[in-house]
Amino acid sequence: MRFRYIAASPLVLMTFATMVFGGTFRTAPHFPAGNSPSAIREGDFNHDGKLDLVVANEGDSSVQVFLGEGMGMFKAQAPIPLDGAPVALAVGDFNRDGILDVVALTQDVFVLFGNGDGTFRFGGIFAAGTVNCGGGAPTGCLTAADFNRDGKLDLAVAEGPFSTNVNVLLGKGDGSFDLPVPYEVQAGTFAINHGDFNGDGKLDLIVSDVNGSFEVLPGNGKGGFGTPIETTKYANGAPLVIADFNGDGKLDVANGPYVVFGDGKGKFENAEKISGSENEFTAAGASDLNGDGNIDLVLVGNGLDEITVLLGKGDGTFNAAPVYAVGDGNLLVAIGDFNGDTRPDIAAAESSSNDVSILLSLGGGHFVAAQDFPAGINLLSMVVGDFNGDGKLDLAVSNNVQEINVVFGRGNGTFSAPIQLPGQNGWFLVADDFNHDGASDIASFIPSGSNPPDSIWVTLSNGKGGFKTPKSFFAGPGVEYMTTGDFNGDGKPDLAVSAGKFITVLIGNGDGTFQPPIGTFLGNDVGALAVAALDGDGKADVLASVSGRVYILLGKGDGTFGKPFALGTEFLSAVSIVVADFNGDGIADVAIADNYASSVDVFLGTGDAKFRAPNKYPFSSEPVLLLAGDFNLDGKTDIAVSAKGADAFVLQGIGDGRFRSPIQIGSSQGGSAIVNGDFNSDGKPDLADLSVEFAEDVTVLLNVTKKAP
Repeated sequence: MRFRYIAASPLVLMTFATMVFGGTFRTAPHFPAGNSPSAIREGDFNHDGKLDLVVANEGDSSVQVFLGEGMGMFKAQAPIPLDGAPVALAVGDFNRDGILDVVALTQDVFVLFGNGDGTFRFGGIFAAGTVNCGGGAPTGCLTAADFNRDGKLDLAVAEGPFSTNVNVLLGKGDGSFDLPVPYEVQAGTFAINHGDFNGDGKLDLIVSDVNGSFEVLPGNGKGGFGTPIETTKYANGAPLVIADFNGDGKLDVANGPYVVFGDGKGKFENAEKISGSENEFTAAGASDLNGDGNIDLVLVGNGLDEITVLLGKGDGTFNAAPVYAVGDGNLLVAIGDFNGDTRPDIAAAESSSNDVSILLSLGGGHFVAAQDFPAGINLLSMVVGDFNGDGKLDLAVSNNVQEINVVFGRGNGTFSAPIQLPGQNGWFLVADDFNHDGASDIASFIPSGSNPPDSIWVTLSNGKGGFKTPKSFFAGPGVEYMTTGDFNGDGKPDLAVSAGKFITVLIGNGDGTFQPPIGTFLGNDVGALAVAALDGDGKADVLASVSGRVYILLGKGDGTFGKPFALGTEFLSAVSIVVADFNGDGIADVAIADNYASSVDVFLGTGDAKFRAPNKYPFSSEPVLLLAGDFNLDGKTDIAVSAKGADAFVLQGIGDGRFRSPIQIGSSQGGSAIVNGDFNSDGKPDLADLSVEFAEDVTVLLNVTKKAP
């Protein structure tokens, strides 16, 4: 098992909602596309100045648009069904109304006219020839340009490996096309692209064929093409990426693991290998990714589920850059500034995992992506603290074999290799400085099969990255939950424990030891707890989940509580409770994760521990754990949510106690624990999300929100 660290070395399997001033986190965002994506293109389809994406889904015969919302976030639109499986896309203003349109290639050409608001209407079907390309391979058998220089976009189609035809469809300027005109090449075709390869100022076509050759069809500037020029043996079935990679003013082509250099006369001869194995990578896109004026390459792994960026030196050779893990299957790439920071980002559609990953640029040719750290096996619980006293936040993680591992933060969002705590360890974790030495310590308890646990274990840090042998303290029968607070007002952290039908309080002595438990009987089994100041008397109060109700217990200041009373009248299967001021009135409010109703319920306080009826925010999966914080830096309190069988979410606060629809973040599966802290010392709250259903990863989500002006 491992930590997944999100930083340079993307945000989100998600449905996106509006995000004000960000609230975004550094992670590899994934969002679901349709079945077997076969092509991806970018464009501003709703004229809001933010790049959008369009994805062709070969498996379910549809095209889907994702509207960019800034900060690398997207909002999915309803799929547009087609009569046939799309294998390629082109984007452009085909009817010259100033609005981008989409052309999808099946066995025909489908035209979708843009309405200017991100929606599309049917524009017509046109013959494309006998098309047999695609089939899940990212070949790029469609290209669009003005081949006859009449100001109207045209199309060129490579029919596929079983045909030697390249078909040209001249556009009429109203979104319709003339019948295809075939041009024969030497062998069956894979990919097609265009450019001025012979320096005459007229657009030519280039195709890769089944013989491993490039064939250039010289354009006459009137929409016609001459006899193909066959050249080189470095071609394969991958997309053709066209750019001047060596700075000589002549167009080159990257295809498969090679850059092949153009001679400016329509031929390609000299080649530079761009990866260590001919089958390891294929070129997928080109752009100046690090702003040095040289063209860089984006490579996709052949069955490796990864993207590699090679930084161009300007002479046709490249410096190596990190590999970024993405989804699964054939990868299809689009490049553009998806978060509005003027740096080119990468979008990758994945044909097997059926989603799209966004790799946001960090500058210098580096992108936000996942890096893994070992952390043990079967991960169950996680807390954040400064366990070595260096002022940088660390993480402690437990697993189901009663091990606790700690990884020490470096202050830049990265973490050291884990160390395992000594002796008897635990499952559920809390962290606090129990002995007042300036370093965080850990309290835990251990489930003991059919015998309910009755003790908690306290492991003290030595303040230098090591830990002392843990000591046990009796807490009561059937320990289920634990939290910290100062219940007697002496400034020393105490422990509150759910123990069977009791809440027990263990008063801390300030040296890492605790007094015998003080019990408050509640009549039914106690679950989740939260500590808060609810009635303004300065004494710590407790909210407790008890058999389908949440009860309030007002503290007396000595570790005991007054008579409990219910929060509201509804059945609430509360698995997590968080207290914060959600509407800015200075009075404590309460949010509850109700896994029975799959909702987050927010109760606004009216003072004196009284609350209004809740506002409910439904989730498609069961919420597991809640955190409160200003994650989008707008001065309003938000709620981070870890959900069962899904990623983490953020409910963005409006400021009046209401919240926008949940925004999904992260890249874990089956969240159980989520913690927050400033892991990279930039003053912004970050998140760490622990997946337990598959027990694979801890994902650190670095906050990249831009503060409001």
